[in-house]
Amino acid sequence: MQEPVDVLDPGQRADLATKQILRGQLETIKANIEGARQNLDSEYLHDLRVATRRTRSALGQIKEVFPEDVVADFKQRFAWLQQVTGPVRDLDVYLLDFPAIEQRLPPALRRDLQPLYAQLLQRHAEAQRQLASELGSPQCIRLLQDWQAFIDAPVPGVEAVSSRIEGQPDASLAQTGKADGIGERSCVDGEQRSLQAWLPKQAAAPIKQVADQRIRKMLKRVRAEGNAITEQSPPEDLHELRKSCKKLRYLMEFFQGLYPKGRMREQLKQIKLLLDHLGRFQDAAVQAAHLREYAESSAGDHALPPATLLAMGALVGQLLQDQACVRDRFSAIFAGFSSAKNARRFRILLATDPLSRHQRAA
Repeated sequence: MQEPVDVLDPGQRADLATKQILRGQLETIKANIEGARQNLDSEYLHDLRVATRRTRSALGQIKEVFPEDVVADFKQRFAWLQQVTGPVRDLDVYLLDFPAIEQRLPPALRRDLQPLYAQLLQRHAEAQRQLASELGSPQCIRLLQDWQAFIDAPVPGVEAVSSRIEGQPDASLAQTGKADGIGERSCVDGEQRSLQAWLPKQAAAPIKQVADQRIRKMLKRVRAEGNAITEQSPPEDLHELRKSCKKLRYLMEFFQGLYPKGRMREQLKQIKLLLDHLGRFQDAAVQAAHLREYAESSAGDHALPPATLLAMGALVGQLLQDQACVRDRFSAIFAGFSSAKNARRFRILLATDPLSRHQRAA
């Protein structure tokens, strides 16, 4: 969970504030990567994946604060990290949930699932060996080193402006002037204009302004996607809505320290209710798909007894029923999120003027 957001200042430069947010996620990744590599506990991998997903979301959603080529490079590299950690996490979830999965079947059928459990353990061991190799690879080590260096590097222009205000020469400002063809100015205002022309569009903007813009835009997307879903919409539409809801939630959590605590907590509660519902729909679909995949690959060394395949088929039927029930309740759940009352709460939240830290804690 992202804690350092509480120390963000509303007037702070957006690039500095975003690095502060990302630094917290990097610390989480570093704290969990060895535990995930050694498989000390499934929570290490879970926390590693959450921090990686939040990092990717921040890079994609807090736009125009870093150079585009830098963002594109790290988005691709963190997508790789998310991909290589996926198989083990999927199997972790299955193994942790297996007792509950067994309970869904009549007592006479539960023992028939044991060959599937044994196969999942074998697949997990194989996937964990591959994960350990990937997390200890030069590619992973270099990613974290490069990311740490980028996070720790001073943002362009801050030292330049500060030194010129204090009457000190600064080489970085002269280099910036050469880069954009403007040359050194004799006054700070001229240097500020030079920096603005060179920096990404939102880099020097106040972080509260950027936060308002990004939350409003993602909220608009969530409402549009949700309102477009009908009884005939394919399951993929609900999956896309879930991804948009996650992005909105992450933005709100990244920036929660910029808003009144009670109001932000209430709005986070609303988006989490919607996400929980969409998560149940997606989980049922994923579990059913995996059971089908295991059944279809049942051959040779991975062959499962007929009784196990029948029990798996019964489970698939139950999961699809669960998914249908969740789908039937979607309209009512989304209506609560998109209600006029909730829309008004969002308007009040995002209309809030920048507050001092003491006021935000109230």
